[in-house]
Amino acid sequence: MTKAIALGNNFLLTAIASSFLCWLASLHPSLLLFVQALFALKLIISVSAWILDDALVALLKIDLMQLRFRLIASTIGTLVGVGIMLCRL
Repeated sequence: MTKAIALGNNFLLTAIASSFLCWLASLHPSLLLFVQALFALKLIISVSAWILDDALVALLKIDLMQLRFRLIASTIGTLVGVGIMLCRL
């Protein structure tokens, strides 16, 4: 049960942070470029984590399913933020 709560918190943290960044991006055009660069960096990190998931499991010493759930939760949270950014533009 505590793992489910921790993984849910991971999703909520990502969704709130990306929503806040997208709200900041809607305030000023230069912040929009900065937030887009952050999302591009997040995309690169996520894709490399999906490709190198076996190496990350050994390095972080966690279960493969837990790593994949964290990757899925952070991806969905980021998509929530991107959706908010697109609605505000």
